[in-house]
Amino acid sequence: MFSILSKTFLEIIMAATVVYMYLHQKELIMFEHYLKMVIVVNYRRYKKRKRAEQLRKQRLERARRNRQLRVVAPVRRPAPADDNGFFAA
Repeated sequence: MFSILSKTFLEIIMAATVVYMYLHQKELIMFEHYLKMVIVVNYRRYKKRKRAEQLRKQRLERARRNRQLRVVAPVRRPAPADDNGFFAA
């Protein structure tokens, strides 16, 4: 019994939706165009930002490679030699 009522209720809802869509076609089409425009514009912005980020990373990598080598740690001097010419430990 419950399944028959729920099935009938769903059919009524679907019929009402179809009638509503038929009556408001223009608004739905305008909404679809608006939605499509928003999606396309945001996708283009996303691609543009992504490409700019890639170019920035490439520039940083190129600059990092082109920098001169720096000495990170100070150079250790050898231990002074004894009078005999041997190095003291």
